[in-house]
Amino acid sequence: MSACRLSLPVGSEKTNGFLEPPETLHVSRGRKNCMKTKIMTVDLENDLRSNRCKSIEIIVPKLLDFFDDQKIKSTFFVVTSLLEKYETEIKEIAKKHEIASHSHTHAWLNNKNVEFEISESKRKMKEFGIKCQGFRAPGFITTKNHFSLLKKNGYSYDSSLATYYPGRYNNLSLPNKPFLKEGIVTFPMANFVYPVISSGLPYLKLLDPISKLFPQKNIFYLHPWELLEKKDLPVANSIIKSFLRRNSGKNAWKIFVKHINKEESKWIGCQDWITQYF
Repeated sequence: MSACRLSLPVGSEKTNGFLEPPETLHVSRGRKNCMKTKIMTVDLENDLRSNRCKSIEIIVPKLLDFFDDQKIKSTFFVVTSLLEKYETEIKEIAKKHEIASHSHTHAWLNNKNVEFEISESKRKMKEFGIKCQGFRAPGFITTKNHFSLLKKNGYSYDSSLATYYPGRYNNLSLPNKPFLKEGIVTFPMANFVYPVISSGLPYLKLLDPISKLFPQKNIFYLHPWELLEKKDLPVANSIIKSFLRRNSGKNAWKIFVKHINKEESKWIGCQDWITQYF
């Protein structure tokens, strides 16, 4: 069956600068399959904002095997400073999955560091011979010139905008499907707003067992370090890190697998979604 190709209609520009694909774009031959195609993403970074990355050695090989078994394709948003130590491991991921940028150092973006983090991560990818089209900001925190800097540095899509996090950002008017913003294809991330709170493993872990009731959404993200056992995780030095350590290891695997198996979905990466549907 042929894929459902999306086209953006003239006149969809909104006052907030978004160009959102309307619901009717999904009505075509093969609609049922299109609606069940979802986007898997992985944020590859140091463990729990520490200076070490045991998860890339312990968890990533198991995660890749799981993805192979389940025929899941994913986008790995990689902190590019990891390439210096883990070039082999990251290039192994790239054999079957897309690699995108999660900044260079995983520092929260601000007016002083944003240009460096966006441009240096792109430069590093090129230096190591890795094609990189996408970007995701650490913590989903962006600056006002975020999209202009992405265009300047040759990125074609972004997954840095999230709905709501107390004290960090408030984007409650975000569309719930990919859309265009300033010429960049944007994959919005939903969190802290039921029922789309289930976009990420951190919330499924934190709110288990209530989160068992959460439906699958069209995009999902996880961190490999969430699948580490607590003994392998850095010690929590804040309340937030204590929350993030909840239901780690085997419990996290069970929560993740059950959520993936909740529906018969085809999981692909961001660039594959753009190629097939945008």
